[in-house]
Amino acid sequence: MKRAWIAFLGTLVLVLPIRIFSMLRYLNPQTGFYSDGGKSVAAASILLVAGAFLTAYFSSRDGRTEISAEPIRNVVAAVLGAVAGIFVLVQSVVGLTAGFLGVGQIFYQIFCGAGILTGAVLMLTAYDLATGLRKVGSHPLLALIPSVWGCLYLVVLFIAYSAVVNLAEDVYHTFTVVFLLLFLFTQAKLFTGIESTKSGKMIYMVGLPAALIALATGIPSSIQFFGTGITAGVVSIGMHMANIALAFYIIAFLSALQAVPAAAETDPAGAAGLEDLSQPTALPDTDDRGNKPMLKAEGSISEYVSFLRKACGSGEKFVTAVPSPFYSRNDPSTEES
Repeated sequence: MKRAWIAFLGTLVLVLPIRIFSMLRYLNPQTGFYSDGGKSVAAASILLVAGAFLTAYFSSRDGRTEISAEPIRNVVAAVLGAVAGIFVLVQSVVGLTAGFLGVGQIFYQIFCGAGILTGAVLMLTAYDLATGLRKVGSHPLLALIPSVWGCLYLVVLFIAYSAVVNLAEDVYHTFTVVFLLLFLFTQAKLFTGIESTKSGKMIYMVGLPAALIALATGIPSSIQFFGTGITAGVVSIGMHMANIALAFYIIAFLSALQAVPAAAETDPAGAAGLEDLSQPTALPDTDDRGNKPMLKAEGSISEYVSFLRKACGSGEKFVTAVPSPFYSRNDPSTEES
């Protein structure tokens, strides 16, 4: 994963200055076009695509394929998750009250309503990260709400883009939402266990590009807004800032997830147990020949249980004996036999 993080940071260092300079120098916020013929945005786009591909590729090549299913506890990820939830919640409330002019009003209202629920789920996830619990993971439908919000996000963007010229900034924002949706969906599967713990590799493959594109899109747009009072494209400054908050949350979450031991390292019946089973195991308190256990009067059952658990990785449960429903002492057929 070290190479994936290096590719992520290197791409961000190269792309951000080009994006900020080109937006402040060449971009006309009124039209959304660049006065240099789009050369600077083309260079930034090529670097961004290459960086996103490298982060996903290095993440897929990482030998650590499984993540432990144990809950994660990380204060930094919890704080950034709560901040991201607050940004999404506030932006959704503002959008619900401000309204959406033109076609797609009903979809935008549904999207804002889902955004309010998503903000609440993100804050509940932050609580889980702060306490080491998994309340979100225990309710699969609750964990999938952010993914539904991401799908509605794309629907609203497509409706809005159908009425305007496709600008470079809108294309950037569309890819941001696509990768954020993939991350939220993969995180939901990781939390709920709907898919195996091998989702730990996929969450890096989509999470790092999502954070990279969100920062490369949101930071220059925010700087332009606070510098000129206007942003290019149809996306509001509130959504740009929400995407930035989500990007920092993704970075903190992936960093906390990397510190969690792999599933094989936390499984008591894993490699260590198999290594012990490869050697012959003697019965507890055996005699000189090693073939009969010399059990004490007290605790003999517990010694057998301990032996079976160590040698076979299994246990047993004693239940009260009851008569078999298929056998009767008064049955003539059983007496003749």
